[in-house]
Amino acid sequence: MPLYRRRPGEEAMTVTDTDRTLALAAGAAVVLVVCAGRVWWQLHRLRRVLRAEQAAALLADAAHARDLDAFRVRVARAVAEQEAAEAFTGRVAAELAVLAAADTVISAELARTTHHNPQEGDTP
Repeated sequence: MPLYRRRPGEEAMTVTDTDRTLALAAGAAVVLVVCAGRVWWQLHRLRRVLRAEQAAALLADAAHARDLDAFRVRVARAVAEQEAAEAFTGRVAAELAVLAAADTVISAELARTTHHNPQEGDTP
Protein backbone atom coordinates (compact mmCIF):
# COMPACT_ATOMS: atom_id res chain seq x y z
CA MET A 1 0.00 0.00 0.00
CA PRO A 2 1.67 3.19 -1.10
CA LEU A 3 1.93 6.16 1.23
CA TYR A 4 1.41 8.60 -1.59
CA ARG A 5 -1.35 8.52 -4.18
CA ARG A 6 -0.77 9.88 -7.57
CA ARG A 7 -2.96 12.44 -9.13
CA PRO A 8 -3.83 12.07 -12.71
CA GLY A 9 -1.05 13.47 -14.82
CA GLU A 10 1.65 13.11 -12.20
CA GLU A 11 4.58 10.88 -12.61
CA ALA A 12 4.72 7.89 -10.38
CA MET A 13 6.71 8.48 -7.24
CA THR A 14 8.35 5.70 -5.42
CA VAL A 15 8.70 5.66 -1.67
CA THR A 16 12.02 4.38 -0.59
CA ASP A 17 12.85 2.63 2.64
CA THR A 18 14.58 5.79 3.84
CA ASP A 19 11.45 7.85 3.18
CA ARG A 20 9.34 5.31 5.00
CA THR A 21 11.76 5.28 7.95
CA LEU A 22 11.77 9.09 8.10
CA ALA A 23 7.97 9.17 8.00
CA LEU A 24 7.77 6.61 10.81
CA ALA A 25 10.38 8.53 12.83
CA ALA A 26 8.45 11.78 12.32
CA GLY A 27 5.22 10.07 13.37
CA ALA A 28 6.92 8.57 16.40
CA ALA A 29 8.35 11.99 17.29
CA VAL A 30 4.89 13.54 17.05
CA VAL A 31 3.46 10.77 19.24
CA LEU A 32 6.28 11.26 21.76
CA VAL A 33 5.73 15.03 21.83
CA VAL A 34 1.99 14.55 22.33
CA CYS A 35 2.61 11.99 25.09
CA ALA A 36 5.18 14.24 26.76
CA GLY A 37 2.74 17.15 26.59
CA ARG A 38 0.02 15.03 28.15
CA VAL A 39 2.36 13.87 30.92
CA TRP A 40 3.43 17.47 31.54
CA TRP A 41 -0.23 18.57 31.72
CA GLN A 42 -1.08 15.78 34.16
CA LEU A 43 1.90 16.73 36.36
CA HIS A 44 0.85 20.37 36.20
CA ARG A 45 -2.68 19.46 37.33
CA LEU A 46 -1.27 17.23 40.08
CA ARG A 47 0.92 20.11 41.33
CA ARG A 48 -2.13 22.37 41.43
CA VAL A 49 -4.12 19.77 43.36
CA LEU A 50 -1.24 19.28 45.81
CA ARG A 51 -0.96 23.05 46.36
CA ALA A 52 -4.70 23.25 46.98
CA GLU A 53 -4.50 20.37 49.47
CA GLN A 54 -1.58 22.01 51.27
CA ALA A 55 -3.50 25.27 51.47
CA ALA A 56 -6.55 23.43 52.80
CA ALA A 57 -4.39 21.65 55.39
CA LEU A 58 -2.88 24.98 56.49
CA LEU A 59 -6.35 26.51 56.78
CA ALA A 60 -7.60 23.51 58.74
CA ASP A 61 -4.62 23.71 61.11
CA ALA A 62 -5.15 27.45 61.60
CA ALA A 63 -8.86 26.94 62.23
CA HIS A 64 -8.09 24.14 64.68
CA ALA A 65 -5.59 26.32 66.56
CA ARG A 66 -8.10 29.19 66.63
CA ASP A 67 -10.87 26.91 67.87
CA LEU A 68 -8.57 25.38 70.48
CA ASP A 69 -7.58 28.84 71.72
CA ALA A 70 -11.25 29.86 71.91
CA PHE A 71 -12.01 26.63 73.80
CA ARG A 72 -9.21 27.32 76.27
CA VAL A 73 -10.54 30.84 76.83
CA ARG A 74 -14.06 29.49 77.43
CA VAL A 75 -12.74 26.86 79.86
CA ALA A 76 -10.69 29.48 81.73
CA ARG A 77 -13.74 31.75 81.91
CA ALA A 78 -15.92 28.89 83.21
CA VAL A 79 -13.30 27.95 85.82
CA ALA A 80 -13.05 31.60 86.93
CA GLU A 81 -16.84 31.82 87.19
CA GLN A 82 -16.93 28.60 89.22
CA GLU A 83 -14.21 29.86 91.56
CA ALA A 84 -16.02 33.19 91.95
CA ALA A 85 -19.26 31.35 92.74
CA GLU A 86 -17.48 29.19 95.32
CA ALA A 87 -15.88 32.27 96.90
CA PHE A 88 -19.26 34.03 96.97
CA THR A 89 -20.87 30.96 98.54
CA GLY A 90 -18.12 30.88 101.17
CA ARG A 91 -18.62 34.57 101.97
CA VAL A 92 -22.40 34.14 102.19
CA ALA A 93 -22.00 31.09 104.45
CA ALA A 94 -19.65 33.04 106.72
CA GLU A 95 -22.06 35.97 106.84
CA LEU A 96 -24.96 33.63 107.58
CA ALA A 97 -22.94 32.04 110.41
CA VAL A 98 -22.27 35.50 111.86
CA LEU A 99 -25.96 36.38 111.55
CA ALA A 100 -26.97 33.08 113.18
CA ALA A 101 -24.56 33.70 116.06
CA ALA A 102 -25.90 37.25 116.44
CA ASP A 103 -29.45 35.93 116.37
CA THR A 104 -28.58 33.42 119.10
CA VAL A 105 -27.04 36.15 121.25
CA ILE A 106 -30.00 38.46 120.72
CA SER A 107 -32.51 35.69 121.43
CA ALA A 108 -30.68 34.81 124.65
CA GLU A 109 -30.62 38.44 125.74
CA LEU A 110 -34.27 38.90 124.92
CA ALA A 111 -35.22 35.80 126.86
CA ARG A 112 -33.20 36.92 129.87
CA THR A 113 -34.41 40.51 130.06
CA THR A 114 -37.69 42.33 130.26
CA HIS A 115 -37.68 44.44 127.20
CA HIS A 116 -39.89 47.12 125.84
CA ASN A 117 -42.06 47.00 128.92
CA PRO A 118 -40.73 49.17 131.73
CA GLN A 119 -43.67 48.35 134.01
CA GLU A 120 -42.45 44.78 134.52
CA GLY A 121 -39.46 45.89 136.42
CA ASP A 122 -35.90 46.90 135.96
CA THR A 123 -33.94 45.51 133.11
CA PRO A 124 -30.60 44.15 134.20
